[in-house]
Amino acid sequence: METADRAINDCIEEDILRNFLMEYKAEARAMSIFEYDQERHMQQEREAGIEKGRHQGEEQLLRRQVQKNLSRGMSFAEIAEVLDEAEERIREIAAEVAGEQKE
Repeated sequence: METADRAINDCIEEDILRNFLMEYKAEARAMSIFEYDQERHMQQEREAGIEKGRHQGEEQLLRRQVQKNLSRGMSFAEIAEVLDEAEERIREIAAEVAGEQKE
């Protein structure tokens, strides 16, 4: 906020948009703060997108590993132990994979 105020005051002193800023100083300040928050929001959205992509990649890898180990004849319990996952999760993935193969 201080930065926005300083920039506005500097512009007024330097006669840059002086009349406009004198009349709409509060609006200009609010807009500069909004845009800063918008940039922060956009950065957070980018980070969330990266995290989502990472999670999807991990899920795809886990699905491939489950499928590969099932094709080798391993049991759900064995796969769960090897992949350090809950057996129920392995069963869910196996069911999803089987459903996809039927389509």
